[in-house]
Amino acid sequence: MDQDLSVSLDDHRNLLLTEISRRTFEEQSLTELDNDYGLFVVLEDTLSGKFDVLAKVASASAGVAMIEMFTRAAAPLHSV
Repeated sequence: MDQDLSVSLDDHRNLLLTEISRRTFEEQSLTELDNDYGLFVVLEDTLSGKFDVLAKVASASAGVAMIEMFTRAAAPLHSV
């Protein structure tokens, strides 16, 4: 993927569609995902400094669809 996709959920949380480093793969014990190749949906919290891998996706279009679902699901929580 030439450029990461980033969608802001609120003032400090972002959903990302991105590649991850081998270091992140190992630090988060993601061995059940087979390897660190491919695209991942990640929740970044800039306030706490967390970078949590939520899912490994089959393709860029699948990742975009997943981020769109997460964004729609989170919208009612922010409108209250």
